[in-house]
Amino acid sequence: MIFLYTFMFLFFLVKGSSMFYIFNYFFMEDFSIMMVMLNFLIYFSFFIMNINKISMFYLTILYWIMVMFFLTTSFLQMFVLFELSLIPIFIIIIWDGKQYERFNASTFLFFFTIVSSFPFLVIILEMKINAFIYNFDSENYAFFNSYFYLFLFLAFLVKLPVFFFHMWLPKAHVEAPIYGSMVLAGVMLKLGGYGLIKTFKYMSSSWLMYSQIWSSIFIFGFIMSSIYCLFATDLKIMIAIASVSHMTLLASSLSTLLMESLKGSIMMMMAHGFLSPLMFYYASVIYERTGSRSIYMCKSNSLIFSTYLFLICALNFCVPPSFNFFSEMLLSMSLISWWEKLILYLFIYMFLTTVYSLYMFISLCMKNKKMYMSFFDYTFKEVLCMNFYSYNIFASLFFIKIF
Repeated sequence: MIFLYTFMFLFFLVKGSSMFYIFNYFFMEDFSIMMVMLNFLIYFSFFIMNINKISMFYLTILYWIMVMFFLTTSFLQMFVLFELSLIPIFIIIIWDGKQYERFNASTFLFFFTIVSSFPFLVIILEMKINAFIYNFDSENYAFFNSYFYLFLFLAFLVKLPVFFFHMWLPKAHVEAPIYGSMVLAGVMLKLGGYGLIKTFKYMSSSWLMYSQIWSSIFIFGFIMSSIYCLFATDLKIMIAIASVSHMTLLASSLSTLLMESLKGSIMMMMAHGFLSPLMFYYASVIYERTGSRSIYMCKSNSLIFSTYLFLICALNFCVPPSFNFFSEMLLSMSLISWWEKLILYLFIYMFLTTVYSLYMFISLCMKNKKMYMSFFDYTFKEVLCMNFYSYNIFASLFFIKIF
């Protein structure tokens, strides 16, 4: 029944939405509904997996918190839900994590995001935003333009996260159970991107003065994170840093304040929302069979395994005609149109992304037989879950007509 009510609610929103008539709210309305649908699809996939009832209870709470977050029209409500979403994922890591380090990882996650969000609360209170109206008071623009605007973005950049603010992410992913990593990468990281896009139209005049500085930092960040992936040996850490690389590219493009960057950012978040959980689920499948996440210790001669893995790696470096390809194309176009010399850095980034994706594929499928732990084909539920995410990546192409 929960699925029926959700679809009825979304249908009501679409039919009653003004997104096709008011241009200023076109992306905001559309984007909210798309994020709710992404949240729903990821939540639906957990019913295919074997998850205990207590964990499913916390996932359900987290699901509704994120639904309310994506549909709220108040910055104060956004902040409350933004921080409230940390509690279920904190409990999930503590409850179902396997190693003792899960306590350090969950505490680090909680502390890092709370500290970065505190200035956001101070700015909300200072700017006197009404709790039920999505609007800024006119007199607050001068206050924001002066010197406090960076604090508003800090919470979202940490939650996204971009390179330099990502230290909590690998720890959380390594210690979280598989479904914890999937919901963290698939939806929870999108809270940061959603917040950036929600503030996009309000903060553009202030951001322009510093956009070149921030873009340069982000460009350095997504190249460094791609290089880091080349030297990673833990499969979960490699996937987590790959997410950081994609999200840093998103932030770099969004800092140009061009319409193409806004469209590309929304598409990237949708594409990454399907691909990243698929990659983490695949890492879990390998770990369950071998007891290791090291790319040097795991290998399979299975044709089905190699086929699925190649599809995942190809999607990671944005092979056409996937949703990932069109999103990265728009992000790259916005950066190049903003500054033509960035084409060299984008080429380096795309080259490195392709290299570490193929490196992961070759390491897991093409090694000396005397040096690996072999494993065989998948169960029916595993194939069903991977097909669910794979099909959604290409089915997302239907969203392109919205843009």
